[in-house]
Amino acid sequence: MVPDWLVSGTTPIAASALAQERDIGPGRRVVAVVADLHLGLGRDEAGEWRAEEDFRWAREFALFLNALDAEGAGRTDLVLNGDTFDLTRLGDAGCAYEDPALGCTEPEALARLDRVLAAHADVIDALAAFAASGANRVILLPGEHDAALLFPAVAQRVERALGGLEGRAEVAADGYWQSDDGQIHVEHGHQIGWRVDRFEAWPDPFVERDGRRHLARPERAQAVDGFFDALEARYPVIDNFADEGAGLTHGLAAEGTSALGPEAAALLRYVLFRMPWQQFRVDLDAGDVQPPSWDLAAVRAQGTAFLVDSLPNDHRFKPLARQAQEAGRLDALMAGLDDDELIALCDYRAASRRARRRFERVLTQFDPQGPPVRECPRHPDSRGGLFDYFWRTRDRIYGDRLLEAQAGRPPDAPPIAVFVHNHTLLVDWRQRVLELTRLGRTVIVDGFSPVRNALAPVAINGGPWQRTITPVQFGRLRAEHGLSDAELLRALQPEHLPPCYGFVRIDPYDDAPGLPAIRYWRQAEDGTSWQMAGTCGRQPQL
Repeated sequence: MVPDWLVSGTTPIAASALAQERDIGPGRRVVAVVADLHLGLGRDEAGEWRAEEDFRWAREFALFLNALDAEGAGRTDLVLNGDTFDLTRLGDAGCAYEDPALGCTEPEALARLDRVLAAHADVIDALAAFAASGANRVILLPGEHDAALLFPAVAQRVERALGGLEGRAEVAADGYWQSDDGQIHVEHGHQIGWRVDRFEAWPDPFVERDGRRHLARPERAQAVDGFFDALEARYPVIDNFADEGAGLTHGLAAEGTSALGPEAAALLRYVLFRMPWQQFRVDLDAGDVQPPSWDLAAVRAQGTAFLVDSLPNDHRFKPLARQAQEAGRLDALMAGLDDDELIALCDYRAASRRARRRFERVLTQFDPQGPPVRECPRHPDSRGGLFDYFWRTRDRIYGDRLLEAQAGRPPDAPPIAVFVHNHTLLVDWRQRVLELTRLGRTVIVDGFSPVRNALAPVAINGGPWQRTITPVQFGRLRAEHGLSDAELLRALQPEHLPPCYGFVRIDPYDDAPGLPAIRYWRQAEDGTSWQMAGTCGRQPQL
């Protein structure tokens, strides 16, 4: 069903404003999805923020919750969509094992959680007050950094900390949340596609050893996490980059790293398969343009050169990839890629090439603006502009995930209309314009549909409830102050980053959800008040 405001040409932000003006009737609820708070150990013994502490915004968050409560008239489902707590990057005290596949046991995870709850008591109190107001509900979904919430004792501890009111604050043991009518599906997103943080047995991410149950540690994530931890100790904003891959590569470049040793293949895989598809603008093609057929035999014949050539020449990671290739460290990675993974890399290369050739710098965050990568070789029968639809992999990844979410539901259950995911920190761009031939008008939308030429279902990423910096913003700030990468990374603190925090809002509805909107809780230009807004509109200030 196409919502009335879309037919009339009203934008999602305007629709949100209209919803605020009318009474929110019984049974109709606001849904707000907030992600990636990353509550850690807070301040050190001297009262200074620890370098690895990402959440320094308790006052802003309390103000946000008050405003959200007022907007929703006390009838809001607040979904904390994963990585609310950072329970994996607190050092190894009490949770160190020779086997790198083993994480914390339940008692160890509970002890870590208690330290975090104590460090952020003000945040927990604000959430408990929100859950107790009106008919609000708070739902916590586990992510890769707080998968320990799936331990029963850990979940119960969080629920008690948030007030212990039955049905008002709960951890989703299934690893996802769906609205009462099943039309809104929310999950953190680390299980999507080929992401390094995915668990093999989600939502049962545990292994048994010597009669004890441990949280598993995904093998592909171990090398990446180790490098991030080491870099963040020197550069606190390294994981505040809106493109996480850029944060890692900027940090390695700042360190002057010339070789990665045995971890090179794992890190290159992370860089290649992070694929934040939301960075591309997709023009409506009325179904006429088809995806190309890549010549995978020719791709495999390129050997490890294919992996290195998948990075633009000006990519900071490319010298490290080339060194690893020369050292023979990429052979197993290339040999282990299946056809779907090769197609994904080829699709992404083609989409990146098109975006860079169109100078879509602000959209793509490719910075600096250098030569594009080469396309993969095509089969002869799919050459030419008729075969320039490069988002097949994106559609399949998110479409398959939606089919999995729909499976097992009653046959008469309505289809999922909105799929909210997070995990990657780059926000979906609202500048993408779709020409809706069926309606004969143009609308601005957030997110995308993995079903071509359809408005629904909508997949959307509202980014983290964190202060972030994009690669383009980083480059501008570096040029403005005449600093090197290393100098700027050492100087930047999270407090220097734009004071705005992204989330997804879905307005109350009767029959079917309207289009979801990305909104920001941001500091107003006067520097004192705070407001809900449709854009961030702020730049980092050193």
